[in-house]
Amino acid sequence: MTEVKDFFKRNFIVLVALAAALISCALVPVTDYIQYVDTDVIGILFCLMLITAGFKQNNVLAKAMYFLVEKARIYGTKKALVILSTITFFLSMFVTNDAALIALVPIMVTFFEEYPAYLIYAIVVQTVAANLGSMATPFGNPQNLLIFTDYGIAPAEFFSAVLPVAAIGLALVLLLSVLVPDKPLVVDEYDRIDIVNPRYSALYGVLFVLALLAVFGVLDVLVVFVSVCVVAVIIEPKLFYDIDYGLLLTFIFFFIFVGNIKNIPSVNAFAEKLVSGREFFAAALTSQVISNVPAAVMLGSFTDNWKIGRAHV
Repeated sequence: MTEVKDFFKRNFIVLVALAAALISCALVPVTDYIQYVDTDVIGILFCLMLITAGFKQNNVLAKAMYFLVEKARIYGTKKALVILSTITFFLSMFVTNDAALIALVPIMVTFFEEYPAYLIYAIVVQTVAANLGSMATPFGNPQNLLIFTDYGIAPAEFFSAVLPVAAIGLALVLLLSVLVPDKPLVVDEYDRIDIVNPRYSALYGVLFVLALLAVFGVLDVLVVFVSVCVVAVIIEPKLFYDIDYGLLLTFIFFFIFVGNIKNIPSVNAFAEKLVSGREFFAAALTSQVISNVPAAVMLGSFTDNWKIGRAHV
C-alpha cells in the first residue's frame, strides 16, 4: 500500500495529465491524436535532458562545484551567497533550473551547514535565482521551449521581452543575497574531482551547441535528435536511464488533452474567453495547481498573447 502511495506521489502530475487526455478522448470523435503532439518540443527537450545527463555522468557539473568550493573558502557567507546565487542564475539559463539546483544546492548546504538559521533562507534565494535565470532563454526551462517553438517567436522578439524581466530578477536576487548576515565560512576539505572523460565532455558540449541551433531553427530538430541519440548509444547508453520520461509524458498527454478540447467548439470558446485578457493571472493560478509546465501547455493554446501569458510562476 505504501509503495502505491509513493508511486502516486511521484507521478501525480503525469497521472493527472493521463486522466485528462483519456477523458478528453472519450468526448471527441476518434482522430489521429499524434498530430496534437509538438514533436519538435519533445525532441529538443529529450536532447537537452540527454546532454545534461552526459555532463553529470562525466563530472562536469561536479568539477564546477569543486572549483567553486575551493575559490569560496576565502569569502564569508554574504559574498558566498551573492556569488553562488549569481552563478545559479546564469547556469540555469543553459542547463535548466532543475539541473542547476541539483548541481549547486549541495554547495550551498556545505557553505551554510554551520549556520542552520540561515541555510533555508540561502536555499530559497538560490531557488529564486534558478527560476528567474531560467526564464531568460528559450531553453532555460521546458515551458519557455514550448512557448518559443509553438508560437514561432523570433529570437530578437523573445529576448526583448524576457531580458528586462530577467535583469530585474537578477537585481532582486542580489538584494536578497546581501541581506544575509556575514559570517566566516567553515568548509571541510573536498576530495579532488576530475572530469571522467574529457573527450566525451567535449563531445557533449558540441551536441549542446547543435541542440541550441535546433532551438533557434538553424538545424533540423530530427537531425539533431538522431545525432544526439546515436552518440549516446555508442559512448554512454546508460544515459537513457537518466531521462525524465515523466515530464515528456506530461507534455504528450497535455498536448492530446488540449488538442481534443479545441475540437469541442463550446469548450474551446469558453476557454479562450476565460484566458483572453487574463493570461498572467491564469498562468499564475494554474501553475500553482498543476505546475508550470502543464499550465503552459494548457493555456498556450487558448491565447496568442505569449508576452503576458508566460507561466514562470
